Parts: sequence; structure tokens; C-alpha cells
Amino acid sequence: MKALVIGASGLVGTHLMQAGRQRGWQMTGTFVGSPRADLILLDMGDATAIQKVVGSERPDVLFLAAFNPNVDECERKPQETRKTNVEGNTNVIAAANTADIPVIYYSSDYVFDGLNGPYRETDMPNPLNEYGRQKLAVEQLLAKESPRSVVIRTTVVYGQEELGKNFLYQVLRALREGTDLSVPTDQISTPTFAPDLAEASLDLAEKKVTGIFHVAGPDILSRFAFAEAIADAFGLPKNHLKPITTAALMQAAKRPLKAGLVCEKIRQTLSAWKRHSIADNLHTLRNSRGCWH
Repeated sequence: MKALVIGASGLVGTHLMQAGRQRGWQMTGTFVGSPRADLILLDMGDATAIQKVVGSERPDVLFLAAFNPNVDECERKPQETRKTNVEGNTNVIAAANTADIPVIYYSSDYVFDGLNGPYRETDMPNPLNEYGRQKLAVEQLLAKESPRSVVIRTTVVYGQEELGKNFLYQVLRALREGTDLSVPTDQISTPTFAPDLAEASLDLAEKKVTGIFHVAGPDILSRFAFAEAIADAFGLPKNHLKPITTAALMQAAKRPLKAGLVCEKIRQTLSAWKRHSIADNLHTLRNSRGCWH
């Protein structure tokens, strides 16, 4: 297989590149803000450049993992963030459609309102914030314009990451520096291990399926409980983890509280796919090489 990963320097993109190369795939990736020698610079706002890259690479599948993940920035600057998150993604989808290449796009449980999660693929989206509305807009575009596409909804993705942005690193930094970290007790989700997400993505590409799939971890827990699990796994004191309600955080964007994703559909589609518990994943990370010590 030959794949093009748009947004290959981020958490999801990095693990897609690694997993694909381990399978012997020919992997090409792009970046915009975080340079890497093995990646191509590509601005998603430049439709001509996108057409050129997609046309020259001619991949069997295009993984679309580029998105501004700052939920509060999306809320404060909806027009500015839509330039990347909606218009930029639209440019990529148009180029893929022109070349007749299937797209695998990464969405979120933030397309739901968090009143009755965890959610299935058949549940009706009702985003509470601009980030969720932007994700849903791209989902709807794919459903209309790209019938060979796959939408993967995921949530709270964590794992080893060069940029060190995901929640795992936020917790580790705070506890090692002795800095108080306020963590909500009322945001429920199903945290997703990045390598498990990457393997599922490649499996779906190989199987040539279409439609919406939820891909997340098996544990349903609060963000605070997740932070405590990280502290326990890495042998760090928990006294700097401060429980707080989401309302008390006074964030710009509303958060879905009872969220998370049910993954029965993908488990039925991919009988060999394995997902691992948070405890197992944190143990693996604790004992792996990386910036953990």
C-alpha cells in the first residue's frame, strides 16, 4: 500500500507513519508548523499545492489528520480556525476526489452534546462548540462528496509524541515540576491509545470499507481519573492534581460531559484488531524508550 498522511507531524499522523512503515507500506507525510526532515511542507490553504502533491504521490489512500485541536481557540476565533479546519480540509478532499483517492478523516466525540454518552455511530450529532461544528462540517462534506471515504471518530488520544502536547505529557510535566493542575471530574470519555488508533486506521484502509467508525479505548472514566492513573503508572505523587468541575474552569468553549465512544462496529468489522486498557498502555509507555524519565 502507498499512503499520504496530511498532518504527519502530529500525534495521530506520527503513529500512522510509524505503523505504516512497520507494515512495509510506502508512507509520505506532510507538515505545516512542525518541520521534520522526512516530511513535505504543505499549506492546506494552498489548493494548487495540494493538488500537485496528491497528483504526484498518487497514494492508494489519504489519511487526513491535520486539524487545529485547540478547542477554546476555535471558539474564540471561529472564522480564523475554519480556514484550516474546514476550508483547508475541503481543499484536500477536493484534490483526493479529483484523483479518485479514498480519504480517511479523523473526527471526534465532540460532534455530540455529551448528554447521553458513550455514543454509537448511529447517534445523532449535536455539537456544543465550534470545534465540534467544524469536525461535523467536514464529516458532512465527505458524506456528500466522497462516497469512498471513512470517518474515524476518536477521543482523548494519548501516547508518545515528539511535540509533547497530549494530555499524558501535560500531566507528567505538571507533576514532575510540582505545579498544580486543575483537572475536571465531570468530563467522561474513552481515552484512545495512539498506536491502537493507527493500527485500526491501517486495517480499515486495507479492508477498503466506507462510512463512520468509532475508534477508542475500552475504559470509560473521567479526565481526573485518567490523570490519577497516569500519576500511579509513573510513580508520581497526586497531590498536585486538583479536582474541579468543568463549569468552574470557565473555558471559552462548552465541553460535552458524558461523552466517549462505543466501538462495537469496528470490532465486528476488524475481528483481529486489539485495543488495550489504559493500565496496560501506561505500563508499556513507562517501560519504553522516550522522554518519560
